[in-house]
Amino acid sequence: MKILEIKPAKGKLFEITPEDGQKLWLHGDLVQSEFLHTGDDLGSERIAELKYRAAEHRAYEYGLYLLEKRGYSYREMYEKLSGAPNAQEDAVLAALEKLTRYGFLNDAVYAEQLARHFVAGKKFGLRRAEYEMRHRGLSQEDIDDALAPYDNAEQISAQLLEILQKKYARYLTDPDDRKATEKVTAALVRRGYTYQQIKYAIEDYYAWAEEQADDT
Repeated sequence: MKILEIKPAKGKLFEITPEDGQKLWLHGDLVQSEFLHTGDDLGSERIAELKYRAAEHRAYEYGLYLLEKRGYSYREMYEKLSGAPNAQEDAVLAALEKLTRYGFLNDAVYAEQLARHFVAGKKFGLRRAEYEMRHRGLSQEDIDDALAPYDNAEQISAQLLEILQKKYARYLTDPDDRKATEKVTAALVRRGYTYQQIKYAIEDYYAWAEEQADDT
């Protein structure tokens, strides 16, 4: 089946028109690397191969585009690429392999980035951080490894005390006010801290507040 016409299309794509009228849209790099010219005779196997390579290129480029916006786990990226228009399973898997091989996709590194974001950045407890990371398609092993540096009782206590001082001081004015304590506790549980961690942190807060009052 001969190529009747090759002409530029949108962006870096070229429109290939064979005799049967079933047009192909190929990236310019693919047209060049395959040495395609008007008048070339393409068999059915070569057309199928060109369609596959075009699908792989689309998936790979789309993956790079997504990764410019934020990090992705392998599973998240698979779902994104598979859901794209005209996606082909084998081409998606090939693009994922390439993204992984070149280091653009790395679940362990992504887990470390998320752990830092959720624990050090957003001040979430380990439970909430773990939930958020699992929701993004990371394995339990990668999550555990990434959160291990933050699983430190002293560090968690200091972080909780800081949160209480900055966000909840207006509620914690009376150690005997159970309603206020329960309100603060519920908020911190939602942030991923355990009841025991919160209990000790509130005790530390009142001790700190008493020291502040004595100093004044």
